[in-house]
Amino acid sequence: MPHVAAELRLAIGKDDLLGETLILGGGITGLTAAYVLHEHGRPVRLFEAAPYLGGASRTARWREFRFDLGGHRLYTRHQRVVAMVERLIGNDLLRVPRTSRIYLRGHFVNYPLTFFNALKALGPATSAAVTVSYAGQKLANLVRRRPDVTFEDWVVSRFGRKLYEIYFKTYSEKVWGVPCERLASEFAAQRIRGLSFSEAVRNMLLRGGKTPETLATTFTYPRLGFGQIAEKIAESVPADRIHLSAPVVRVEHDGGNVRAVVTQQDGAERSWQADQVITTIAVTDLVNMLDPPAPTHVREAARGLNFRDMIIVFLALDRPKVTDDHWIYFPDPDIFLGRVHEPKNWSAAMAPAAKTGIVAEVFCFAHEPVWCEPDESLMRRCAQQLEALGLIRMSQLMGGVVVRLPKAYPLYERGCQERLATVLGYLKGLSNLQSAGRNALFRYTSSDRYMEMAIKAAENVLGLADHDVNAVGSEQEYAEQ
Repeated sequence: MPHVAAELRLAIGKDDLLGETLILGGGITGLTAAYVLHEHGRPVRLFEAAPYLGGASRTARWREFRFDLGGHRLYTRHQRVVAMVERLIGNDLLRVPRTSRIYLRGHFVNYPLTFFNALKALGPATSAAVTVSYAGQKLANLVRRRPDVTFEDWVVSRFGRKLYEIYFKTYSEKVWGVPCERLASEFAAQRIRGLSFSEAVRNMLLRGGKTPETLATTFTYPRLGFGQIAEKIAESVPADRIHLSAPVVRVEHDGGNVRAVVTQQDGAERSWQADQVITTIAVTDLVNMLDPPAPTHVREAARGLNFRDMIIVFLALDRPKVTDDHWIYFPDPDIFLGRVHEPKNWSAAMAPAAKTGIVAEVFCFAHEPVWCEPDESLMRRCAQQLEALGLIRMSQLMGGVVVRLPKAYPLYERGCQERLATVLGYLKGLSNLQSAGRNALFRYTSSDRYMEMAIKAAENVLGLADHDVNAVGSEQEYAEQ
């Protein structure tokens, strides 16, 4: 593949270099933007509040073990993303077959479901009830189709109430922490296509069907973890252009342009003149940083945008393997865990020989008691849960670590799109500011889409294009799990 910068590069003279582009946030989006701009000779300066780069896309370490903060896989139709990753990772890119299961009603069953393992998990009576509910709902839609207002409306109208109650309701409320009637129907339209139960209905009823694109049977993965992409990018950008432990505390503007970004480093504030700014930090935080403050209605809209937090619990185990799975999902609300993955099944290099690890995801809000639960207690609880499920034995536990991810996912509650439009509409008035990435655009899609956003934002800065970055990953037919 050709070098991504070579694909994008146009001749840029000295007179075109008007000043530094300031990048707020050092996750995969901010790093990708910095990489593309630096490759074009455009001066950049990146600020990250944490003492490390990569954000939620980093690969963390415990002793000789490596693990992602939730499983991240790469499959993309965006050739510039492919070209960049192939150049950065080279021969360390692996092609991995995907295997996943759901723990449903006491059974581990394949994901996506087939007719026969669905029958095993649900039983003949429940499977028949799902069929009747599905058919009845289809008939009701023909007679009178009600508008989809909530997540519940959208799912029930397409899959019937029985399947909604068995899977969609329990898992969705566990992940998002709010009743499904508070989730927006637009969220279901974008996300459900990536959930296997949509295909399960077809498989259960038709004993066939095409696997959804987002449930691809293979994916690309760096040998040393998804964070290897961020690590390689960081090596490509001069170290003096990256500022760690440097949170942004103020964004000064004149109503039409950002004039300066103020960061806090080593206990002191420092102001950086802004020519162009690419922000990847949470849009709610950015609004609170504006000086002068945004209008009252914009600040109120931003306060109505909420995020779901997540705790990652990594357990190192004295055994060569637990399962063959990449993910296991736990929709049962009585099970503490939401999802687990075994990094060694993604790449053998993620754990020492004869050892393995399990990454457990606990969905929560930062104001809940579990967020402040001591690490040892969380690790013990997760290990005990996995032992009760027959996956591990407590005697195999070698240790582990806990990582807390605030603002892990934007929460698509009813009305959030209108509030977001208000906030982004106001920010659009700052002509030298671009928003990109999950939290900056309040957009839940996949890492390759965030990298695409970054490339397009960089192209805008370079004058190569006039992309609508906000449009990337917004189409309802695209989803990722």
